[in-house]
Amino acid sequence: MGTAQKIVAVVVAYQPDPAALTRLLRALAPQVATGCVVHNGSSLPDADPALQDSGFAVLHLGSNKGVASALNAGFFWAQARQADYVISFDQDSEPAPDMVARLLRACCALQAAGHRVGAVGPQQIDPQDGAAAAFIAPVSGPRRRLFPRPGEALEVDHLISSGCLVPMAAWRDAGTLLDALFIDYVDIEWCLRLRHRGWRLYGVGGAELMHRIGEGVQKLGRRQVAWHGPLRHYYLFRNGVHLQSLPHIGLVWKLSDALQLLKKFVFFSLVARPRAAHLRAMLRGMRDGWRGRLGPADGAGT
Repeated sequence: MGTAQKIVAVVVAYQPDPAALTRLLRALAPQVATGCVVHNGSSLPDADPALQDSGFAVLHLGSNKGVASALNAGFFWAQARQADYVISFDQDSEPAPDMVARLLRACCALQAAGHRVGAVGPQQIDPQDGAAAAFIAPVSGPRRRLFPRPGEALEVDHLISSGCLVPMAAWRDAGTLLDALFIDYVDIEWCLRLRHRGWRLYGVGGAELMHRIGEGVQKLGRRQVAWHGPLRHYYLFRNGVHLQSLPHIGLVWKLSDALQLLKKFVFFSLVARPRAAHLRAMLRGMRDGWRGRLGPADGAGT
């Protein structure tokens, strides 16, 4: 990359589409020093041509340990290789050819200006219609959507894990991601923990990541809502409710997110099919979140 900064990539894979994973690795390999693919119960062989071409290492977790455990394994692997930064990816993302360079340039500029940068992230681009997703401003009241201009870095509330560039110093300070969440809210909780410890998060305009969220997107007026199956709705509501009990998350944020969860509950109760399965999953998730029953749902760890 023509820089003294060592950037290591961590890609989390769970039953990946080989073609999509190949596109990701081929787009990513020229932009980083090295990387690893963490197989979260995935069956993709080590001899896969995309892995061999990228030069990435392979970490096998043996079974589906969840997104947080996979990312933690990747961060420890990167730390052992003296990484300065880690950039993490979901298996169904694809970075623009200059995405990593743009993120690093923005991060270094912010650090040089005296900001304590916990992470920077790219703009998510919908692969179907090319629309850029909004970032969320730090929550201090009603949620505000942000669309940074190319080259502009705006402080944000949180970042998704895919495409997120993290200085290792921030990761060492904030600690590992919360394994018990398994999936959903994993990146949000960790970002809020970073902010609680005085780090800042930034969305970078012009750094683009093709990224598909959920199993599809449902239009809701001018907004788009990620579409998931009942199991993901279980995790979404369980972990959202659990975050309400965490002391490092402020009251205003909790109230704001509780309102978002209420809106999603009403929306998915009305439109998700099969309705009964989604409703049971959401209610069970809220109950388990309230009781602190975390970890993989029944059958999710295989």
